[in-house]
Amino acid sequence: MNNTSSFSRDSRAAWLLAGVELFFSLSWVVYVIFLPELLLRGGVDKHYLPWLLAVDQLLFALADWSMGVAVDRARAALRRIGPMLVLLSAVSALAMLLLPWLSGMPMLFLLMTGLWVATSSALRAPPYVLLSRYAGRSSVAGLAGIQLLGLAVASALAPYLGMLLKGVDPALPFLFSALAVGLSALALIYVERLQPPTQTIVADAQPARVRTTGKRGWTWLLFLALLLAFGQQVHTAINAPAQFRRLADPELFPWLLPVFWVGFSLGLLLVDRLVRAHGTLRVLQLACVAGALTLSVSAIAVSLLLLVASQFVAGFFWGFILCALIGYAVERGQPLRTGRHTGMLMATLAVAAMSRLSLTASGAVAAGSLLEWLPVIVWGMVALFLVRRGATSE
Repeated sequence: MNNTSSFSRDSRAAWLLAGVELFFSLSWVVYVIFLPELLLRGGVDKHYLPWLLAVDQLLFALADWSMGVAVDRARAALRRIGPMLVLLSAVSALAMLLLPWLSGMPMLFLLMTGLWVATSSALRAPPYVLLSRYAGRSSVAGLAGIQLLGLAVASALAPYLGMLLKGVDPALPFLFSALAVGLSALALIYVERLQPPTQTIVADAQPARVRTTGKRGWTWLLFLALLLAFGQQVHTAINAPAQFRRLADPELFPWLLPVFWVGFSLGLLLVDRLVRAHGTLRVLQLACVAGALTLSVSAIAVSLLLLVASQFVAGFFWGFILCALIGYAVERGQPLRTGRHTGMLMATLAVAAMSRLSLTASGAVAAGSLLEWLPVIVWGMVALFLVRRGATSE
């Protein structure tokens, strides 16, 4: 009975945090949609757009790591972190609300953008820490999968939002986004209070040797995560649109882009059972190998049906990879350093996005077939490393 109620509580918390993730991700989508217009109002050349987005990701990376450290310190002092996260989210919502009104003043606009990005990191790494505080380590990957559904839905909706909001005054979407983020952040307090007051950290009955990893092992994990995330960024933002344009009618284009994220959503829902049965490292190995093969099919697809299927399956395995990375980071970290670890992992994902944006801004997207095969090469290299590591550890 206690296990059932604990599972229900953990799942309820994860679904609430999925809502927070959804509204946060949608606010980012709204920001990206209207940023060119806002820059134009301030007289800023549109060629600076990719570089500004890259700087935003750099700020995300720095703020994610700092937020993770702050959360760990608060936990060590036995303080609740929910109110602090809600306060930062409220500042983030207010900053976003003001962005359209400051677009005519470039310096103030950029400063407010920096404030928005930095404070919104309260909605990135800390929610995973909240889950790991009272969820068994073996269940973190599955609960993270539920939470990441918010990101999946927002990413799938992005092309449709772009069409729907075309010609709309930015003030209204920014207002609704700010209100949604501010209100949904209240769920952070509720999720924290779902934890029994006497329970600080739940740890599975695993040998101590698998709970911690050396600095060298952790650095390797972050490097692999960076490669995987960079490959995903290049595929979804650069290669997939080009592949669909090659085989599909222009009218179908906005309806085909979300196929990857639909597969991603399904992967998030199924990853928990596999992780519990085989462990995060095994799932990571399988997903990287299968994902690299699937990306290669996308690169050589000669029919739209084959391309759609390969995009769907690639997204499916990316869901496995991302959840396994989060679960592996929590498993291999010390219980009171999960904030630092998840913050560094989120920062790594932001650096991957920054790298892809810098690639776009530099004009390297004209690299053609080499760029199309880059995600395959990167995921394949990671898969080989993980398979060899798994073989030597047995």
